[in-house]
Amino acid sequence: KLAILEYLSGGITAAFDMYYYRDMGAQACIDSGFRYVFCGLTDPPEAVEEDYLHFNALHPLISLIPGLHAEYTADEEKFRVVRELVQKYKTPFFTHNSETASEVADCIARRGMTPTEWFESLGLFDDGGGGYHCVHFSDHDIEIFKNRGLWGVTNPASNAKLASGVAPLTKMMDAGVNLAIGTDGPSSNNGLDMFREMYLACVLQKIRTGDAAACDAEKILSAAVSGGAKAMGLADCDCIAVGRQADMIVIDMDRPSMQPVINIPKNLVYSGSKDCVKLTMVAGKVLYENGEFKPATPYIYDGGWQEAMPNIYDGGWN
Repeated sequence: KLAILEYLSGGITAAFDMYYYRDMGAQACIDSGFRYVFCGLTDPPEAVEEDYLHFNALHPLISLIPGLHAEYTADEEKFRVVRELVQKYKTPFFTHNSETASEVADCIARRGMTPTEWFESLGLFDDGGGGYHCVHFSDHDIEIFKNRGLWGVTNPASNAKLASGVAPLTKMMDAGVNLAIGTDGPSSNNGLDMFREMYLACVLQKIRTGDAAACDAEKILSAAVSGGAKAMGLADCDCIAVGRQADMIVIDMDRPSMQPVINIPKNLVYSGSKDCVKLTMVAGKVLYENGEFKPATPYIYDGGWQEAMPNIYDGGWN
């Protein structure tokens, strides 16, 4: 719930999470009115399909996309289970991918191919998906992502903090690879700040390429907003339009950092911050406005989600 408050105050309307305690995570998000997409597998492996069906039917704010943490942390049994699941349900697959140089080198030593090539050889990308990080990508990895329509989810602050490297975003975008932006979570980042991620995504490409004009701010803004929604399978949350979900934020363009208004995408990417967020709305409900958090209608878990009387908001989440 503390993370959700940080998300909302920073203009974030949904999270793509590969972590533990899923029932508690779902409860927290539903109580808070926050949108949540789980990723990954549950132990034991025989419970994976039940888990997939459970969370995708649980609540309109909750969904699950199958995945594995990474090539180097999953055993052969988990590969088999997730492959059967994604092939049965024709679902996308996501994983941490090529975050460090040693990860790629070790995979090549074990399997004779990069992590991307390994997942492709197993048929895990047959119905889409993508990878988190994608820092140490070969030209062939980029080609696979382009041909499969996969999503590269870059996490520039985490990659910088852990000295993992700088992902070849310019090369990926030039090749036509779909791009989204994430934080990688507080345990490897310390912050859940998409304004910082957008800024770093842009400026680090200028350093990587030696070109101050590299990496269009408008494309980075699109990756952080529409790209994130599409990568998460939230096809009705990618823009403000009739028939779409009312997931949106309001930016105060009168803040000093936003003036003068010459180029809005560049203002947001290079000068934007949480200070500029006036309002955050999820599924048509205002959850944050002018520095204050708004209570959502909570639910009580009893094997299904039953709507309960609203909790009394006293400055914290009851």
